[in-house]
Amino acid sequence: MEREEQIKQIETFLEKVIIQELGKLQKAELSYMQFVLMGQAIEVLGSFLDQKPMKAKDQSSKRFNNGVKYLFGGKYRLLNDNNYLYDKLRNQMTHTFISGNELLLLPNRIDGQPYHHLEYWNGKLVLIGSVFYEDICMACSRLVNYLKEGKVKPKQIAFNDDK
Repeated sequence: MEREEQIKQIETFLEKVIIQELGKLQKAELSYMQFVLMGQAIEVLGSFLDQKPMKAKDQSSKRFNNGVKYLFGGKYRLLNDNNYLYDKLRNQMTHTFISGNELLLLPNRIDGQPYHHLEYWNGKLVLIGSVFYEDICMACSRLVNYLKEGKVKPKQIAFNDDK
C-alpha cells in the first residue's frame, strides 16, 4: 500500500473509530465508560508513533506515554509525570472500571461549579469528558498532520472502512 493510502486509511480509522465512536458516547452523556475508552484511545494514538506492529506486546505504558507527550502535551504531560495518568486513568479504569479516590469524572462542564479539567479539586484530579473528548480530537488531528508532514511514518493497520 502506498504512503498516501496508508495515511488515508489511518485518517479514516481515527475519524470513524476514535472520533465518531467517542462522540456518540459524549452525546449520550455516558460519563463513566467514555473515560475508560478515552484512556485506551491515548494508547492507541501513541501506537502510531512507534515502528512496532499495532499488536506488539508490552508496549502499553510506552505508547500511552508517547501519546500524552507528543499528541496531547501541556497539562497532560505534566500530570503523567511518574505515569500518574497511565496508572489512574488507563490501567485502573481499563482493568477494574473503578476510578478510585484520586479522580473526579464529570461528563460536561458545569456552570458556576469550581471544577476545571486537569486541575485538582478536594484532592481529586478532575476530568471533564467533553473537554477530554475535544483534546482527543485535537490529538487525532495532530497525528494526521505529523503523518502528512512526514514526521511520523505511517504503519499498516488492519482496518476496513465498510461504511
